[in-house]
Amino acid sequence: MSDASFVLAIDRQWRDAWPPTAQPDDGNPWLTGMCWLFCRRAGVRVVWVGSVRTPGAIGDVYACGPCVAELDHMVRAQCHTRDGVCEHRRIEKWDGKTRCQDCKRQLYL
Repeated sequence: MSDASFVLAIDRQWRDAWPPTAQPDDGNPWLTGMCWLFCRRAGVRVVWVGSVRTPGAIGDVYACGPCVAELDHMVRAQCHTRDGVCEHRRIEKWDGKTRCQDCKRQLYL
């Protein structure tokens, strides 16, 4: 992509605040194949991420670690915009409980 402002989610520092996405050797059934998502590289470690249905067929979609991380970022960004989901980036102790400073919800860590 030619847009200089585009940065893969895997390269963003704040990504560690979210639960980790699938990564090679994490216990998921990784295999060597072609990434069907953004990079479309062949001969890389990929994991099954779901099925896709087109008008003529149904197929399995496999993705490499960086593309899984980018897909995760895109889905979370969509949910955040659509549902107003708070990511609880700033937490505080209040009345002996851990709460998000932004939405004030109690967090169970």
